[in-house]
Amino acid sequence: MGFFDSLFRRKPSPDQFAKLFVAAARREGFSNALTYKADEFRLLLGEGSYFNLHNAYHAYCNTRGAEQKRALQGFVSALSSSTQGTPQQASVARPMLRAVIRGRSALEDVRLHHVRTEGNDSAFHPAFRPFGDDCVVLLALDHPDAISTLTNGPEAAWELTFEEALAIAIDNLRDAPDHFSELAPGVYRGGWADGYDISRALLPDMLERVPVRGRPVFMMPTRDVLLVTGDNDDDGLVAMVEFCLQALQHGRVVSAHMYHYEDREPLRYQPGSPALAHRLAHLARLLDKSEYDAQKEALDHIHEEQGMDIFVANYNLFTQEEDPSTSFSLASWTRGVDTSLPKVDRLALVRPDAEDEIGEVRVVSWEQAAHLLEPLLAREAGYPVRYRTQGFPADALLAQLNEVT
Repeated sequence: MGFFDSLFRRKPSPDQFAKLFVAAARREGFSNALTYKADEFRLLLGEGSYFNLHNAYHAYCNTRGAEQKRALQGFVSALSSSTQGTPQQASVARPMLRAVIRGRSALEDVRLHHVRTEGNDSAFHPAFRPFGDDCVVLLALDHPDAISTLTNGPEAAWELTFEEALAIAIDNLRDAPDHFSELAPGVYRGGWADGYDISRALLPDMLERVPVRGRPVFMMPTRDVLLVTGDNDDDGLVAMVEFCLQALQHGRVVSAHMYHYEDREPLRYQPGSPALAHRLAHLARLLDKSEYDAQKEALDHIHEEQGMDIFVANYNLFTQEEDPSTSFSLASWTRGVDTSLPKVDRLALVRPDAEDEIGEVRVVSWEQAAHLLEPLLAREAGYPVRYRTQGFPADALLAQLNEVT
């Protein structure tokens, strides 16, 4: 029985997966130092660099057979790319440049690494272009067997600005011809399978050539899945969301939103159907849940190491048994507790042992609470957004908030 045959038989614990991952990397020829940090679920590579295992573990546990094997090998290749040297000659770098789209949480992970290792994020200066409000465009180098992301932008020796390098990187994406296949009537998926599938969303003229009904609307649920349909195709829009729900279970998550182009600018697309908007909102909450959970884990470690007594509130997601897509998010804010709150649909305001007409727990809408309680909520750095509580609302103010049932 081969190594990979035994590797994919059952779901390992995180610690077991880390051992399997390191073994796979060694078998693939990775010889550099690797130190597993169980409390951070990452590998230290030396000189302050690291490799997170969260996405690899998620992809491994949510795929089977050949897809599972390819997923792990892809992450091992990504590990190898992290140690590959960056060319110092612009003439060498230019044909290697590629643009990549990532969720903003990818940058947040780097920022929190700075906070944890250096005590603050003063040295964190990423070079990126915003893509909508939940994604960023970064530079990358295309190595033969891996992609190396340039979070800090182009090398000084290249004598290129970020925008100049990005223009080259986007143009290099045109080296591969259009490659879309129809998944369902009116819904198309990019089929390059080269690590830059969603990067082609940066080529609006390519999207315009996809034979959809109306103007193209696209989604990028994971790094490997670019979906396109038309704004005049109601069935196609519905099917695209369902494909995204499936994709989020298996890949490295990027975005849960629909996008389209206006004047060559990517903008959030809002479907006209209330039922579809309802389903799309549930999709967004699933992604938010994943991102907030990862953020909380990192912040809890930082606060513990720095001796800070801050409660990082959970992003709780609730669904109805008869309709799982009818969901809402909720977080708790307790009097007397210094709290970091996620942005949610509902807030549970807790006054321990209170016995008056307001009650011990009052659940209110975020929209109303954020407006009335703005002086008590200070926006924190990072993504997804959190708010640090500044005290607790007085009883008279609480009484003005409508209770949600």
